[in-house]
Amino acid sequence: MKKNIDKNSIPQIVFITVFCVLLILPVCFMNLKKNQTSEYENKMLEEWPEFEFSEDFMKGVYNYVNDRIGFRESSIAIYTEANNSLFGAMVNPLFMWGEDGHIYYKDKDYIAAYQRLNTDKEYIDSMVSFLEKTNEYLASKDIKFLYFVCPDKKTIYPEYFPKTVHVNEQNESVLDYLDERMASTDVEYIDPKIYLEAAKGNALLYNKLYDVTHWNDRGAFIGHALIDERIRKWFDDVPPLSESDFDLNTVHVDSLDNAKFSIDEDVPLYSLRDDMSGDYTELLKPDMDCSTDTFYTHHINENVENNRRLLVFTDSYFQSYQKFYDNRFKEVYFVHRQNSDYVQYFVNLTFPDMVIFETAERSISSEMPLTSDFTGYRYEPPYKGDGEYSEDPGVSYDVIKTSGGRVEDDKIILDPDDTTSIFRIDAVLNAPEELGTVDVYAKTDDECIETEYFKLFKQSEEDGVDYFSLSIQRRFMVQSQIQLFAYSEKTGKTYLLETFEVAYDG
Repeated sequence: MKKNIDKNSIPQIVFITVFCVLLILPVCFMNLKKNQTSEYENKMLEEWPEFEFSEDFMKGVYNYVNDRIGFRESSIAIYTEANNSLFGAMVNPLFMWGEDGHIYYKDKDYIAAYQRLNTDKEYIDSMVSFLEKTNEYLASKDIKFLYFVCPDKKTIYPEYFPKTVHVNEQNESVLDYLDERMASTDVEYIDPKIYLEAAKGNALLYNKLYDVTHWNDRGAFIGHALIDERIRKWFDDVPPLSESDFDLNTVHVDSLDNAKFSIDEDVPLYSLRDDMSGDYTELLKPDMDCSTDTFYTHHINENVENNRRLLVFTDSYFQSYQKFYDNRFKEVYFVHRQNSDYVQYFVNLTFPDMVIFETAERSISSEMPLTSDFTGYRYEPPYKGDGEYSEDPGVSYDVIKTSGGRVEDDKIILDPDDTTSIFRIDAVLNAPEELGTVDVYAKTDDECIETEYFKLFKQSEEDGVDYFSLSIQRRFMVQSQIQLFAYSEKTGKTYLLETFEVAYDG
């Protein structure tokens, strides 16, 4: 017997049906692709965890579903924009509203630094020690060195920081303590804070809304002009940085740089009028030894009359400012400053006339202590011997591997068709204990190269083996010979390990 549906129950059925559909649809539209990011939260979405019987696995599954459930991005977008439009509130994990319509970075370490609650003096001391050792090492090779710190927006524009955040005036800020410590060293150091404060009444040097974790092009130009003063003092053949060589325009932006959040702002942009540098190249990048190749750039400008090379260890503050050097140095390398364990490696690979090491103020109290350990930092000393070889007391070496060419007896053989940019020999030194510390060097026609660097020192200590590594750009290997030798500071004597003849296949 057929039953009729009660008309009064139809709304309940519809409600239940719609409710079930709303429950099922987000699951059906889950984002299952790998390596996905959230535009609104600026983070990588959780990946499916490896199976195991544990609480961590269940947490991983929960985080995966929570990050990738269907319509999550749309819901966040609606919620974020509604809060901003209706209540003037920024619901964003990265940014917050300040005073007078300014946006500031909302990272907890950033806020604590503003409050002067996380000035890690011990870490800053270790960094300053690293800078002093770097300066001493580079000076011994007649290479100019400069350390530059980039102030945060909160430091130059504290008047717009949220009034609800209070400062402990009795404590020293990161920059105050850094300035104090650097003043006691011989390192060339630039903190542009006073220059930026003096200029901020004439133009906005950090944008109100867009990319507030960095200065804008107007602020950057002031900073790089200060660097130019040192460059001109040291190298009279490097053309000056001149504002007349650039066009200053504005670019309209309608969203934040690191999160999808609607804004309306025109930001300044300097463009080099007559850029003669050509395209940036990938030279070294595929073959170099480093912690990260982020921010790596290189170019050679054949139109520049000097033969100067500039090596810059940078973070995101300098990332887009190669344009201030492209038409002035023959060759420019930008390398991420997280490669601080590899400073000596890059110096011996690029033969620079000048090295700049730059850090953002905010990084000193947040990211750097996690990525850059300067404890016990050391450099292999430049060769101090007289160049005369003494009788071999049993010093030898064993090759672990080579790349960019091959070693056959006393020959380094290069393939002209090989596109590898670096020739490299990784080896282990064998030396009698009575010689004490023994350092290995390589001599080309023009340079004497140290073959160790801090990362390699740490690896040697960890493995209990005396590693060394010779890396030379293949384009520099036009010389006919490379001498590999060892030097004992205890005996003051030099011992020849090998004289290589450089040859090419065919």
